[in-house]
Amino acid sequence: MSTISIKVNGKRIEAKEGEMLAVALFRAGYKKFRKSVNGEDRSLFCGMGVCFECLVNVNGKTVRSCITPVKEGMEVEFEES
Repeated sequence: MSTISIKVNGKRIEAKEGEMLAVALFRAGYKKFRKSVNGEDRSLFCGMGVCFECLVNVNGKTVRSCITPVKEGMEVEFEES
């Protein structure tokens, strides 16, 4: 796998092309991706696309990060807590 660059909340991070986005985010130190309706932190839970705990926005579209492969030029946004 080759190393690529993606933008996360305005900052560039390195990722391995084709790996799942949640893995790249965790490796870069991001552990919390969103807040629940009750204000609790949410992150990777099932790791296989069944739940919706790892939702992030990629290029303006909401996706589950655990089943979204990383691609060069991705722009990822989520609420950091």
